[in-house]
Amino acid sequence: MAFVFACELPDDLWYRVDQDVWIRVLPDGVVRMGMTDPAQTRAGKILHVRVRTGKRLLPGQSLATVESGKWVGPVPTPLAGVVGAGNPRIADDPGLINRDPYGLGWVAEFRPEAAIDAWSAAGLMYGPEALDAYHEKLQAENLSCVRCADPAP
Repeated sequence: MAFVFACELPDDLWYRVDQDVWIRVLPDGVVRMGMTDPAQTRAGKILHVRVRTGKRLLPGQSLATVESGKWVGPVPTPLAGVVGAGNPRIADDPGLINRDPYGLGWVAEFRPEAAIDAWSAAGLMYGPEALDAYHEKLQAENLSCVRCADPAP
């Protein structure tokens, strides 16, 4: 796990830095996608997520719409493919994205059309390769990450 300005950036993920999304490859070739720690910090407390399941998307199109107390916006896909399942846990508890963006707070599963060896050409960077880009971006934005607290029992 790496940290840039208190933002967590796991070493085992693919990142599209300019879109603030991450990708984890699952054993069956499907990928799990979500918002990065910097993205959830910018958004603030997530209140609602709507995933576009079953849709074929082109790079840059929104696989989900996220609503927070101060922002409504897209979660773009960096790759062409089909959106499979949305995360059922965030439907009931969208704050999981704030509390655990790389674990329980994933947004959607996606079947990419491009093979993994073509992802760098699509602007994706693997793990440590993304750190310099995130350092530059977060420094320019003067952003340090914070996580929303778990809800009271």
